[in-house]
Amino acid sequence: MTVSIPRSTSSEAPPPRLRKAQHDQLIGFLMLLIGLVLCAVPMAQEDGAKDAQVNEAIIGTIVLFAAASRVYRGAGVRSDLIIAVTGAWLLASPWLLSLGKTSVYGGNKVYDMALGSALLLLALIGIVLLRSRRGTKDPVPSGSRGHM
Repeated sequence: MTVSIPRSTSSEAPPPRLRKAQHDQLIGFLMLLIGLVLCAVPMAQEDGAKDAQVNEAIIGTIVLFAAASRVYRGAGVRSDLIIAVTGAWLLASPWLLSLGKTSVYGGNKVYDMALGSALLLLALIGIVLLRSRRGTKDPVPSGSRGHM
C-alpha cells in the first residue's frame, strides 16, 4: 500500500489564517507608525500652533493604544472604528479648531490631512477585510484541532 504525502511548494498561497495574520499585522503596524509620527513629529519640530500640536499628540496617543490593541489581540471592529473616528477627526480638526479662534498653523493642515486620510483608509481596509472573513468558514472544525 502506497501512501502519498502532499508536498508543499513555495508557489502555493499561504493558508487563510496566515493571510489574516499578515493583513492584521501589516495594517496594525502601519497604524502604529502613524500614531508614533503623530505623537513625536509635531512636538519635535516645536514649530506651529500649540493647539494643533496638542490635538495631534492626543490623536496619536489614541491611535497608538488602539493599534497596539489591534496588533496584540488581533483585528476587531472596535479598534478599526476607533481609528476611523480619529482619522476623520484629524481630517476635520484644522477647520473645526480654527472656528474656535485658536491658532492653527497652515503647515499642520497638510500634515493632518495626509495622516488623517491614511488612518481612515487603513481603518476602512481593516473593516472590509474583517467583513469578508466573516463570510468564509473555517476549514478545520475547532473541536478537532490537536486531537487524534
